[in-house]
Amino acid sequence: MTQEGQESDGLFWTPDDNLNHVGDADSFTMYKRVDKKVRPVPGVFPQEAQVVRQIPSDPLATLIPLSPNPPEVVSTKKLTADRLESLKINSTGFLQPEEEKLFRHILWLHQDALAFEDTDRGTLKESYFSPYIIPTIPHIPWEYKNIPIPPGIRSRVIDVLKLKIEAGVY
Repeated sequence: MTQEGQESDGLFWTPDDNLNHVGDADSFTMYKRVDKKVRPVPGVFPQEAQVVRQIPSDPLATLIPLSPNPPEVVSTKKLTADRLESLKINSTGFLQPEEEKLFRHILWLHQDALAFEDTDRGTLKESYFSPYIIPTIPHIPWEYKNIPIPPGIRSRVIDVLKLKIEAGVY
């Protein structure tokens, strides 16, 4: 029941009279400082920022035919036995032994698509997806301030940034 004597639909909470004591404070939202508040700007999404998806050719035409009797997987520089074990293929025993062997063979055939290290990561081909652009509006920042990096982790942060630059992320 609401304070007016009508039934509530359950969407809104109204405090009882006995909760309104002097000194009681109720808060139903998390506190956010004003400098962290994001205010959306009304406008139209720019046409040049639209992601264009296209298929330049039939991807199934380039697939390698599979053998009904797949060979044993040979370790390579990229797909080693340790890395195959780290994938925990068929750890629950769901696949039959021949299905597991076929799956390992498919992974071996397409091992260039796997990334075990940051330097192996790449981006999507631009022939399939246009580059992703995050539209922003011109503005004046409140502060021009660098993000402080604690001296204890500075060398690790620099190493991570170098890895990301090598991988082509930055």
